[in-house]
Amino acid sequence: MNAILLAALALAPAQPAADKHDEQNPLFKRLMDPGLDVGPNAKAKFPAPTMADGLTAAKQKEIIKSVIGTDYSYDEFVRDSVVAPQILKIGDLESGDKAAPARAVDVWFVVYGDFKQLEDDKFLDKLVGAGKTSGGGKGGPLAPADLAKRKIEIKKGDEKREGYGTVEFDFLEKVRLTATGHAMWSRNGESVVAAAEIDPRFRDDKEFPNQWRSITKAGGQTKVGDANPWGGAAVYLKVTKLAEPAGALFVEQHIVFAEPTGWFDGANLLRSKLPIAVQDNVRTMRKQFKK
Repeated sequence: MNAILLAALALAPAQPAADKHDEQNPLFKRLMDPGLDVGPNAKAKFPAPTMADGLTAAKQKEIIKSVIGTDYSYDEFVRDSVVAPQILKIGDLESGDKAAPARAVDVWFVVYGDFKQLEDDKFLDKLVGAGKTSGGGKGGPLAPADLAKRKIEIKKGDEKREGYGTVEFDFLEKVRLTATGHAMWSRNGESVVAAAEIDPRFRDDKEFPNQWRSITKAGGQTKVGDANPWGGAAVYLKVTKLAEPAGALFVEQHIVFAEPTGWFDGANLLRSKLPIAVQDNVRTMRKQFKK
């Protein structure tokens, strides 16, 4: 699901600094409370950021140690290396819909680079390009006329930190997702938060619908199945500067999404294939920060 976030990041250009993310980023705040609609009368509340702002180096280190537990040593986890480890957790959530159970994916890792790079739109574009899945990806921002047609308005003053756009990509080479996302940014001197959701208002849109199609491969040919409506997916990413080691950035991604049973025909591919996909995306992001 990382491609949804990476594609959404380019929808909203860089914006002025904000002191408190929950005050400047309503989408981020809404994902935590009341949460994301994941099924009939079911909401999933996102966790608060693991790494808060304003912490001492000692407290930041304590939090990182709590994240890695006994999986890795602190020095191994924070080392300046493309192949340094990451922590991935996959969980099941109650959605009330057996045909589309909800999943939670949380990822934590450290990258090294200049925090100011996140103010550069061109750098964000590189991250977007690097995050496309092996099946390719495409999309772009919606025009103001497209939003006006649907009576969607970006409040005056929010143009530089909010946007809407389309994305299409292949997920784990099994599902082709086409959707319209809504993204919001907030930034302060210590961290950046980007939140994005698959906008439910576009579920049955005639031009930009939220849909999934199965992908099958046989005889060297790829076949894409019929379109099915889809919804219930969101993500937020927070990048926090660490006081130590020098140049280190703590990255956390929190994702919730509905997984229709037709995606993988009941097979548990998330736990078998997602770790490899996440590892590839993490390493690619680290390389981009080094360029």
